[in-house]
Amino acid sequence: MQTQNQYIDIIMKVPLVEKRKNLLLYLAPLALAALLGACGKAPQAPAASTTTSRSLQLMTASAGAPVEYTSVGSVVSDQRVEVASRLSGYIRDILVQEGDRVRRGQLLARLDASDVEGGIRQGQAAGGAAEAALRDAQIDLERFQRLFERGSVSDNELRKVRLKFEAAREARNQARAGLDTALAQRAYAEITSPVDGMVVARHKRTGDLAVPGAPLLTLESGRGLLFETFVAEGQVAAIAVGKSVQVNIDGLPAPLKGTVSRVVPSGDPVSRSYQVKIALPETVGLMPGMFGRAAFGLGASQAPLVPRRALVERGGLTGVFVVDAEGRVRFRWLRIAREWPDQVEVSAGLAADERFVAAATPALREGDRVTAAKEAQ
Repeated sequence: MQTQNQYIDIIMKVPLVEKRKNLLLYLAPLALAALLGACGKAPQAPAASTTTSRSLQLMTASAGAPVEYTSVGSVVSDQRVEVASRLSGYIRDILVQEGDRVRRGQLLARLDASDVEGGIRQGQAAGGAAEAALRDAQIDLERFQRLFERGSVSDNELRKVRLKFEAAREARNQARAGLDTALAQRAYAEITSPVDGMVVARHKRTGDLAVPGAPLLTLESGRGLLFETFVAEGQVAAIAVGKSVQVNIDGLPAPLKGTVSRVVPSGDPVSRSYQVKIALPETVGLMPGMFGRAAFGLGASQAPLVPRRALVERGGLTGVFVVDAEGRVRFRWLRIAREWPDQVEVSAGLAADERFVAAATPALREGDRVTAAKEAQ
């Protein structure tokens, strides 16, 4: 026991450096033995692959979506008529209101025709006086003609009588023309509709003074309706007369197929736009003033199209499973441009000739191997 205690005292008195050296000498043989043992073991086999082979429907991205330019506008009537009076007089009666439908030739308004009736009576009186003067001049001409044949009057006297007769006849014709003019003015006192249509504005009331050129009523025909819109100067070159245009009217359930009828070649210097008018087919419920949008076809896009059933949501982003050359699927994020009810247009992330899974299953994972069950259209 005393010998063991002495040995411990000697160990405690050894410096720290010497302790570390002794520890390394002790551990080195153990490490060498472990290394030699590891070299004698066979290497472990790698873990088995977890990829799965599936048979899915594949399709190739196609292009050719139509490129459209959309502009807003309104339905207008191609036969908008401002009904005015040719006479100056007070309005006795207006027989129609806004919203009333009228027929061609229907009486719309009456004017006070007192002045016209006075002119007619004056013309009739002047015509009667001219007829009497002409008859008297004719009697004188016949009498002087007989006297000239007997040699009782000279040639100069007969010439003057004949000249008087010609003047009386011209006065009679002038009186008749004045009477015809007065009678024509009577017809203008009653204003009728020049077209079949609807009264859309009433500018005057009963008792107002009607003057020539000032509109009394505004009529619009229900036939020949046009869609009027304005197109930016960068797109007007691609729009030609006769081109088909799809027009969507907010008040109608189905779009209309119109035809460009006019392109006004003079643009607005403020908005830099050009007026385009589109002829619309006769449609039940289509009325002037309706708001809508015209979609002009400008060609086809080269961006690929993807059906909505092929889109997959991963991490809040939309993409598709693209099939590589080895038959493995890789998830590809897409940037969506235009959208339709059954497909979308891809602006980035997919080429037009790449194949992808037409309808991905929830179990499909990155790196799975797929075989084409059939090629989707």
